[in-house]
Amino acid sequence: MSIPTSKRYRQVLKVFSKHGLSHMLEGTGLRHARNRSTTGIHLRQAFEELGTTFIKFGQILSTRHDLLPQKITAELEKLQTGVPPLPFDEMREVLEAELGPLASSFSHLEETPLAAASIGQVHKGRTIDGREVAVKIRRPGIAEQVEIDLHILSRLSHRLVHFPKVEETGQIEDLYYEFAETLRTELDFRKEAEHMEVFSRNFHSFPNVHIPYTDPKRTTSRVLTMEYMKGLRFSEFSAIHGDDPGFRETRKNLAELSAEVLLKMVFEDGVFHADVHQGNFLVNEDEELIILDFGMVGTIDFHTRQKLMNIALAFSSKDAELLTDALLDITLDSGQKADMDALILDVKRLLSRTSGRALKDIPLGEVLGDLFTILRRYHLRLPPTAALLFKTMIMAEGTGRAIDPEFELQSTIEKQSRYWMKERYHPEHLSKDLLRYAKLWKDIGANTPLMIKRMMRNGMNVGVEPKGWETIIAHFHIMVNRIAITLLLSSFIIALSLLLSVFRPDEGYQLLSWFLWSLFFLSLILGVYLLVSIFRSKHKSKNKTR
Repeated sequence: MSIPTSKRYRQVLKVFSKHGLSHMLEGTGLRHARNRSTTGIHLRQAFEELGTTFIKFGQILSTRHDLLPQKITAELEKLQTGVPPLPFDEMREVLEAELGPLASSFSHLEETPLAAASIGQVHKGRTIDGREVAVKIRRPGIAEQVEIDLHILSRLSHRLVHFPKVEETGQIEDLYYEFAETLRTELDFRKEAEHMEVFSRNFHSFPNVHIPYTDPKRTTSRVLTMEYMKGLRFSEFSAIHGDDPGFRETRKNLAELSAEVLLKMVFEDGVFHADVHQGNFLVNEDEELIILDFGMVGTIDFHTRQKLMNIALAFSSKDAELLTDALLDITLDSGQKADMDALILDVKRLLSRTSGRALKDIPLGEVLGDLFTILRRYHLRLPPTAALLFKTMIMAEGTGRAIDPEFELQSTIEKQSRYWMKERYHPEHLSKDLLRYAKLWKDIGANTPLMIKRMMRNGMNVGVEPKGWETIIAHFHIMVNRIAITLLLSSFIIALSLLLSVFRPDEGYQLLSWFLWSLFFLSLILGVYLLVSIFRSKHKSKNKTR
């Protein structure tokens, strides 16, 4: 059963308060938190206590090295979604509500789950027609709980601007909306079945890559029935076959295959597995790759793939200016405010730190971490999909090195670069570009004479919209207002002084005398307050410039 919204709000507030993060919910930010240096640790612990939605949001935040400091993302990367399994009787209720009596669909279903996660758990079974299957069942009440948590997170997301060095609340809010859509998709197992069919088609020509087929008759939004595939984790496979004579070559081939699979997903298909940890990649006894769990999937359009290719190729060629242009091309901000000379110099320093080192000695995570630091320094941010992709590539490198410690993802990327160049200039893509440019020039040619006639008839007005002046104009308004108030107060005080110096009230005008003296003293107090506020603002501006 899901927790009522008001009770969940109190629970979230209690957990955040316990970890010294209640300021995030109260709207004052983390600037006054007791332990700013340990913010990442406390945030991770709070997310872990609050469960599925918050853990998954923390995992998404951990991919945004371009938005959050490294200390926070490093802690959020430690978030795990493992949970104890629910009793089979509770899962049986979901199954029978979706598929009817179990005997009508399955001849056997094991009560002990193969795996348990925050959204669902998987049970091995056999259909009535004799096929071995794995049945993924969504936890009861999880969808309702997620919706409540997403409502809370939607209000919380704009508070995350108060993280140290996070400047634009819109960036985190945009990330939240992307996350909410992804999580709702992950809750619907029919979407996961569609993803599996897409990946099966994309890899139909890869005989050594297996993706389970789905059973549409026994699949709903809360139940996913798929082919049961027996495989081992890489660590288990190594423990069994580590002494085989050809194991070193097998290990190398498997690591390269896992990298080639990911690169194909990204640069050829534009649809990639976004959760490539070792538990989702198995090896069977025929040394073939099995890919599982397609709940989280990323998509990349053709033009973004081209931009990513430019980054990979520029990095491989160690060309700082080319890499800088490629980075500016993919970031959401134009980079007009960036000091280009300083940016290119920082990129050169990054490349110089990798030159002369063997590829196996250059962790991709380290390189991308330095790259994200540069992006944050110049206020450049990545599209959410690109950020998720970079995180996926870091995980893919970790998976490859878990198979083969000498695995080099950069080396595989360089091998693929020749194919990417060939693909980029494929006649099909060139013809599409030429068609698009032809249409653009046709529209320009058709509209230009009409535009010139209108300009000649009506003239042309040029508007200039200054940017970056808002702060100056706001200070100017404050200054003018203070001058006007000072003049009014001065005039008022002088007028009252003159009036009180010559005014000699009779007995009937004592009340008027007290009123005038009260106005005089009130004017003096306001004048002193104005002077104090001027000196305070002056002191603050001096501190800011230090």
